[in-house]
Amino acid sequence: MTLAPPDYVVLVLAAGGVVTGLFIGLSGALAFFSGCLAASFAATFGWRFSESFLSSGLARGLAVALAALVAFWIARAIVRKTVKVALAQPGDSIFGAVAAGFSGFAVGIGLVWLAQFLGIPGAEGSSLLSEVLCHVG
Repeated sequence: MTLAPPDYVVLVLAAGGVVTGLFIGLSGALAFFSGCLAASFAATFGWRFSESFLSSGLARGLAVALAALVAFWIARAIVRKTVKVALAQPGDSIFGAVAAGFSGFAVGIGLVWLAQFLGIPGAEGSSLLSEVLCHVG
């Protein structure tokens, strides 16, 4: 299998994910993901439900942003402490590197697929994308 330029982009993103995962660990990766999920839920429902009692768009936006930041911080703190208690330091870093490497690979494959779908020149011929699509569907 020969690697095309898009394949190198995927590999660089996966390697960057591994290095990042070594530093933040699995607890940091899971905490960030759960914090982002909680913030998006808070922003979605906060925007929908604040319409009845906040008429100003600016006040409504600031209130929703504050609620999203608080939800992000609370969810991140809870998950990070829980995973750090359950998983010791070397395991946390190793599992973090593996999880972040997989997520970097998945993001890279998604970007290459999107570039091919949009017809961006130079994005065709990815061996890694064809292998993934052969096994995934």
